[in-house]
Amino acid sequence: MKPRVVQVLNTEYKVVACWGSDKVLRQTLKDYHHNQSEENLERCEYSHGMCYWTEGCHPVIWLPRKPKTPSEIGTLAHEATHAVEFIFRFISEEHRGEVYAHSIGAVVREVMK
Repeated sequence: MKPRVVQVLNTEYKVVACWGSDKVLRQTLKDYHHNQSEENLERCEYSHGMCYWTEGCHPVIWLPRKPKTPSEIGTLAHEATHAVEFIFRFISEEHRGEVYAHSIGAVVREVMK
């Protein structure tokens, strides 16, 4: 599965979403230059989804599979909130309000296409 890349705010800020095996996650993190510490990667084995962020890198959302159920879509929205929060923190913007909410909506919409 090729990762989905969602532009947030403008073309400079993106969220990357992938799903599947540990191998898919590791390759996506490598492709986007993330820290791949074993402690970081162990957590994905026990979760319904994760958001990874390394300073200077685009956030990566990992899910076990493409969301289909209401619960899985809820997990995507949860992880999208973390991803957008990382971007807003990086650019020193408040993570609240309409722009923040629309950014989370954009991630969920694009991943679900």
